[in-house]
Amino acid sequence: MDNEPDMMPLGVELLRTFATIFTMAVLAMTLTGMLIANYSHDTEEVTALFIPGAGLSYKVIFQMAGFALASSVFSILLISERFTKKISYLFRGLFFLLATLLTASLFSIIFKWFPIDNIQIWITFILLFIIGFAVGLALMMLKLKLEKKKYSRLLAKYKARHEE
Repeated sequence: MDNEPDMMPLGVELLRTFATIFTMAVLAMTLTGMLIANYSHDTEEVTALFIPGAGLSYKVIFQMAGFALASSVFSILLISERFTKKISYLFRGLFFLLATLLTASLFSIIFKWFPIDNIQIWITFILLFIIGFAVGLALMMLKLKLEKKKYSRLLAKYKARHEE
């Protein structure tokens, strides 16, 4: 593990990652709820996450907080530079996808978010989960590529300035 002075303390990194994932989960669930309310006549057939006419219950919000906490731990273990320096970002993202998909599936089963016997809902859930992850992973890879170009340009400028 690095002891770099600019490395964020583990607790701060965990809280920051949790806040990001939890916020994104609540926003995603809110958008999902709006879509289900507009396009599905019987939300109870689709998911137990929403109370008809009322939205998300406090129990579901706490369940999502638990999911966000588990995902935060996976993020720190699998994505951050703190523990996995020698694995490419692509594989880190794929491992994170598998860990998070497994966790989401377990939460879905334990808290009965979806009917276990409805294969169509599970296929839709998995496909949407993978599509969302693919978009997120693509954005992360693009960000890293742009940062690499930026720092390469800065390094070239620095070298040119100091060679004089």
